Amino acid sequence: MRSLLSIVEAADNLPAHPSSPYPTHSPDGTERYVPFHLTFSDFQASLAPVGLLRPTVLAELQADDGQEEGSPWQFYLTASASGSEAKQKEGNEGMEVDEHGEDLDVEVQCCFFADWVVRQGEEGMSRVMRETAERWKKEGKFAKQLAGWRNELYQIYASPKSSFFSSTAPQAPFANKAFTLERAACALFGLATFGVHLMAYEGEGKDMMLWVPRRSTTKPTFPGMLDNTVAGGIPAGISPLESMIKECQEEASLPESFVVSRLKAAGVITYFYITPDGYLQPELEYIYDLPLPSSTSAEYIKPKPCDDEVESFALMNVPDTLTAMYAGEFKPNCGSVIVDFMIRHGMVATDDEPNYLEIRWRLARRLGVAVPSG
Repeated sequence: MRSLLSIVEAADNLPAHPSSPYPTHSPDGTERYVPFHLTFSDFQASLAPVGLLRPTVLAELQADDGQEEGSPWQFYLTASASGSEAKQKEGNEGMEVDEHGEDLDVEVQCCFFADWVVRQGEEGMSRVMRETAERWKKEGKFAKQLAGWRNELYQIYASPKSSFFSSTAPQAPFANKAFTLERAACALFGLATFGVHLMAYEGEGKDMMLWVPRRSTTKPTFPGMLDNTVAGGIPAGISPLESMIKECQEEASLPESFVVSRLKAAGVITYFYITPDGYLQPELEYIYDLPLPSSTSAEYIKPKPCDDEVESFALMNVPDTLTAMYAGEFKPNCGSVIVDFMIRHGMVATDDEPNYLEIRWRLARRLGVAVPSG
């Protein structure tokens, strides 16, 4: 059996970073990523950052002088001359020369919200993020990334130990909410995003058949490629389960009562994707299985397109599905979901997959940025 590792690597394509809890540099070493925190004390406490900033994005934030209240962004800087110890500064301005007139090398160590923004809570941080993204879109900055603007908000999370949550860390699942942001802008800030993916199938073992959709050719991302039966991002304000039920109806015409009665939660997978133009997309997907009744049963319902996101559905056996995966016909993260599905259903084992452990580790990768609690 041909190894499935290449399928997983198509989505999890950012190299591992064993010497740091989060990626610090681009794969080619030409860019340094700067952690984005809610507060400076979160950085000092070595908490997981909210996101990771590329140099071009960092430069735009540094140039933002804000309005009457001042810049919403603050930066922790270090500066050093050749052969001297680093000097440190918190604020919004760099240091270029020391007291002796010598040139200094200045580096931003982290970016965080100004105190006046944090005091306004989740609403204030959400407003700053929204206004920043909207201004960039209006000014034509990061045009390719923001061209897919969907007017859909994603929920962004911070470490439960963040000083933003005061002395009591959130305990309930999904309680560590930081702010919301337009979906298309999340990769600019290297923020973790979240989705739901489901495989509907018929039969078991070697006779199993998978329902595989083809994405609409008008989709802004990965048009015309094969996908998981139902999948979508989780909008702010709803849970993974609610999102999954909604997507089943909207994409596959599967009634809520039918889905709820048969849906099986199957865990999560993670991966760290870097786009062809270098933007960071750490992602976590909530995985579900939907075993369908026999096609001869009175309860049988098959997926069929409902909205304009799916062109068609096809019932495929596992060998044909694998062939399409190796040929690159699937959206990259959907290939990882199917690999996880195959492992859970006993189709992949250590005896026939030489990279079995590597695959399992990659599907449960620590992203290094904040994710939901629980």
